[in-house]
Amino acid sequence: MPRGTTMTCRFLENLTLASLLAPVSEAEFRERYWERKPVVVRRDNPDYYDNLFTLADFDDAITRSPDYVKLANAETKKNKSYTATSALGLEAILNDMRSGGTLILDQLHHRDPKLNLLCRALAPEFGHRFQTNLYLTPPNGKGFTPHWDNHDVFILQVVGSKHWKIEKERRLFPEKGMSMGDEGRELGPAQAFTLNQGDLIYIPRGFVHAAECGPEPSLHITLGVTAIFFEDLLHSIVKAGLQRHEELRSALPLGFMRGGTKGVVEQAKAALQTLRDEAFLTEVVDEFRDELVKSFPLDVSGQVFEHFQPAPLSLADNVGPRRGIVYQMHRGEDSVRLNFGGRSIVFPGFFGESLNFALKTPQYAIGQIAGELEDEEKVVFVERLIQEGLVVRK
Repeated sequence: MPRGTTMTCRFLENLTLASLLAPVSEAEFRERYWERKPVVVRRDNPDYYDNLFTLADFDDAITRSPDYVKLANAETKKNKSYTATSALGLEAILNDMRSGGTLILDQLHHRDPKLNLLCRALAPEFGHRFQTNLYLTPPNGKGFTPHWDNHDVFILQVVGSKHWKIEKERRLFPEKGMSMGDEGRELGPAQAFTLNQGDLIYIPRGFVHAAECGPEPSLHITLGVTAIFFEDLLHSIVKAGLQRHEELRSALPLGFMRGGTKGVVEQAKAALQTLRDEAFLTEVVDEFRDELVKSFPLDVSGQVFEHFQPAPLSLADNVGPRRGIVYQMHRGEDSVRLNFGGRSIVFPGFFGESLNFALKTPQYAIGQIAGELEDEEKVVFVERLIQEGLVVRK
């Protein structure tokens, strides 16, 4: 973790896809559950998430940013966003909570460093971005009426417990951006269970679910998947094809609105055949991933401190890649290009092995860096990576 950072959380320090899902294995999750069906992960370990987010953290977040608080109460059908910069607004938050309302902090990963790291740390393995919403429900409270989400979610039960019902069959596979209307919110045949502190649920989009508290309060983190969809790639393929092949920009045949469709169908088949070329598709996928890199959030923590109070490096110093970095590396004959954030950084080709080592080895002494670099070059190389925000001191 960069110098000047005091945040500690064992769960975050060791967070991987495997630890998020444990004891369910990555292979089982990929094959049986991802985008297919819900899974409840039981751990019998209330300390599993350590101090990832506590009641004190929730209290502090409301104190610092009361204008971000929302409320949902399924019993009274009350859903409200507060403008709570006044005494009346703050009192309304507390009164609605005491009346059984669920307090909601949306998108808190933008303002809380632990939740920010939670989202960033998982992004490289998933290839998708994440967001967080926090839900604090008082005893016997119920937040939302039954509903489905248009994105997959992981529910992390960090305080207390909550009773859940999830329909056994997916209601629908939502299109990108769809939302559920007010109709059809009655639950059909569902699995019912209690999620205890330290447990997790994965719910793919389109499964109707609802939750309510028992005699103790509940705080859970909804870790939402901001997915990159296959349709996004298909749009990029068609756009690239139009740019590269002028014949695809031609008009449809004269009179195509009359008579049969055979001519138009044949023209469409020919266009799709053009887009099937493997070399073309490989190039487009590379360009697509390069563009996506720009959309993943950057972590700049420690870089201001490092710039104004730099400390000299030696071959014995331990460093490692910054958590949650998402990048694309392209090796050419004489150079290696690294796309990271909005930048494209080019190194001489002989840096390729060293760069791969530096960004994929969790922790190492600078003198251990693989490749063809001399000792002095290794130190200068790591200084550059620290300056770019790719590597941090350990």
